[in-house]
Amino acid sequence: MYRELPVDFSFTASEQSALVKRLEGIRISPYKSYSAFRHELRMLVANDPNVVRLRDFMEGRRRSSAYEKPFVFLENCPIDSVLPEFGNDNPVAEKHDKKKTFVAEAFLQLYAEVAGEHPISYLNVNDGDVFQDIFPKESLKATQSQKALGPINFHKDLANHYVRPDLVNILGLRSSEENEIYTTFVSNHDLLNTLSPSTQATLRESWFYTPYDDLTVMTGNVQLGKAPDHAVPTREVDFRFFENRTEGQNDAARAAVMDLKAALHANKRRVLMRPGDFVSISNNLSLHGKEIGCIRNEAAQRLRWSIKTVNVHSIAPHLPHVVPGSDYLVNG
Repeated sequence: MYRELPVDFSFTASEQSALVKRLEGIRISPYKSYSAFRHELRMLVANDPNVVRLRDFMEGRRRSSAYEKPFVFLENCPIDSVLPEFGNDNPVAEKHDKKKTFVAEAFLQLYAEVAGEHPISYLNVNDGDVFQDIFPKESLKATQSQKALGPINFHKDLANHYVRPDLVNILGLRSSEENEIYTTFVSNHDLLNTLSPSTQATLRESWFYTPYDDLTVMTGNVQLGKAPDHAVPTREVDFRFFENRTEGQNDAARAAVMDLKAALHANKRRVLMRPGDFVSISNNLSLHGKEIGCIRNEAAQRLRWSIKTVNVHSIAPHLPHVVPGSDYLVNG
């Protein structure tokens, strides 16, 4: 069992059971009325005794360095007692139709409230749903998106978007230990400690190009044009990079990309996400991906399911890009 990230917090069996029962009572669909759903979770967070330990843990977490510790790994988190199965042709539509409880979505929102984060969504991703699925879709199975069936190279979410999330929060719902499918992680801290000063200097030049991500472009409601050239490290320790998609525009830049790829795989950590496993990823301070080894059950691979949100620390800097009348939906 690959669990190369340390577990930071584990819900007790009684906390998990009580939260599942409480969250199963929420009947507001986050896909039809997200604002009302969010309001109900805010009331719950303020009053539920089973959130107290998590709140205390997060208070301590805020005193540590996100640069040095960009991942928060929780286990035994509440998820739905009954998870519907759906096919790979149009899984989002089937989820909207078949999913009658919203425990997983509620936990992701609950965590955001406790952590002081603000979930956002994009018109170009699942038509603006806040809660997104990491689940294979037939028409996108060969892409580098959350709908892929195969591996996903190291990246940060929405690396070249004008509204980049600060956090990517993922909750495991269904997986098979027969299949070697790992979520992979590497911190920018480890990368910068590995890369030579000359490679770092090259990476800091605006000699690199990363196309917009597949999901934004292929299912887009808003045309974004060509992404701009960029440096890889920005703001000192923030990496803008997508393995095998970010390209150097000259020989020195191409050599630096190869050095960075080698550093990624020398420093990576892998987790086989189990149901109830949760990881919060500092999107600007790390890179993540999906790695696939031996597949012994192809049917289970097609049903592997995690659910996620992308969050910002504050919506205020992004309000010029938000759909009027909303405080979470990005116009792009």
